[in-house]
Amino acid sequence: MVDQALPKQAASVSEDAADDESFCFVAKLFGKRARNREAQEERILTAAMNCFIRSGFRGASMNEICSEAGMSPGALYRYFPSKEAIIEKISATHRQQSAEILARMSQSNNIVDAITKVGLDHVRKMSMNDEGPGPRDSSARLFVEVRAESMRNESVAAICELHEGLMREELLAAFSAAKERGEIDPVTDLDLAVASLAAMGEGIIMRNFPAQGVPLEALEPVFRALAVAVLRPTKSLANK
Repeated sequence: MVDQALPKQAASVSEDAADDESFCFVAKLFGKRARNREAQEERILTAAMNCFIRSGFRGASMNEICSEAGMSPGALYRYFPSKEAIIEKISATHRQQSAEILARMSQSNNIVDAITKVGLDHVRKMSMNDEGPGPRDSSARLFVEVRAESMRNESVAAICELHEGLMREELLAAFSAAKERGEIDPVTDLDLAVASLAAMGEGIIMRNFPAQGVPLEALEPVFRALAVAVLRPTKSLANK
């Protein structure tokens, strides 16, 4: 009876191995497709960014983006059905970058130091980015185009609001915690304090100072002064 059972066990092992091979094949196939899709999306996004910077969001057509990417309209539309969809993808990347920068605020026990670093890190990421193709300040230039388009395009405005809303929530939580600890005495309510500091930071990014030759370290006292003026740190914070 033992001898009769052995072939069945071997068959079972063989079936398991076949299942494993089948799973590996499917995983590799889907992995390859996902990588190919990511590569194609990156190709389109790079082309779109170049077109938006060169022609403006409104001036750049989908045909121009197709030509820049070296793709047919049919191929491109499989990935992005509109310019707004392209902006949404780019904005999602920026949201992720902003989230990573804001998450580092918890590493400092001084809210003024933290918000100063957040401002500098955003300028560095937008205006001095060495990653990817195109000029280092591509993100800053695109930010200006998207911000301008948001004033007349509801879809783009909604995309911007989503990004800004997430940032405001993170900053508001950090400011609220600092106020509860008695570390700051803001000149206005926290919502307006957050909005004001965010607007000032956006203005500095839009002016694109690094591209004009202003070193990043020169902006450190500017961000710090803005944070101090709006948040008004108390003596308890100053003594830390």
